[in-house]
Amino acid sequence: MGKDKLKKWEENKSFAHVFEPNLLPIIKEGKTFMKGEWRSKFYKNENPLVVELGCGKGEYTVGIAQRELNKNFLGVDVKGHRFHKGAKDSLASGLINVAFLRARIEFIEAFFAENELDEIWLTFSDPMPNDHDGNRRITSGYFMKRYAKLLKSGGIVHIKHDNPGIYERALIEIPQMGGEVVLHDSNIYESGFLANVPSELKEVLEIRTYYEQMWLNEGRKIKYIQAVMPLKK
Repeated sequence: MGKDKLKKWEENKSFAHVFEPNLLPIIKEGKTFMKGEWRSKFYKNENPLVVELGCGKGEYTVGIAQRELNKNFLGVDVKGHRFHKGAKDSLASGLINVAFLRARIEFIEAFFAENELDEIWLTFSDPMPNDHDGNRRITSGYFMKRYAKLLKSGGIVHIKHDNPGIYERALIEIPQMGGEVVLHDSNIYESGFLANVPSELKEVLEIRTYYEQMWLNEGRKIKYIQAVMPLKK
């Protein structure tokens, strides 16, 4: 185990906006953590709650939070040393609308209550090409059904990715589970798509993480989907 990882894990413990619960009781005993309590116990407001699942280094979570100060943002990843950078950057920037959670997304219901979320971002998640059932690919219809329960009625899911398979499958699977794709484009930086979306969304979509820029340099095309989850009765 690298010393750098150990240093990041130890430093994460000192950050008040980083939550790293013991996952074993959650996985084995069905325990919950902060479920339904994020606004009341951490953010101390009723602003919209936006979650990035599989946030990696947290660059996107921090980038959106800097642009949308009237919303609460939570980056989620199973590897705490990854989002350590986002945690440090948000602290250095003085952001009070950002937090990070170390968690496994397959147990997402342990961390969020029904109707607790306003938006979910899925940015460059593992495409899992052999996951035909979709129970590991976090952009699949299987996961979308679970997200729909946690989102408020008509809540939004954003997918930003370089993988054509992720894009094409999501366009099929989201309508199948009752969601509505309201915006999508297969090459957002070159198609003229960004010139025709609201300025707030354009600013967010123009955020480029380290890895996204690397993939762009390799000639990959960046895709985007915005979907509205089914309205609840």
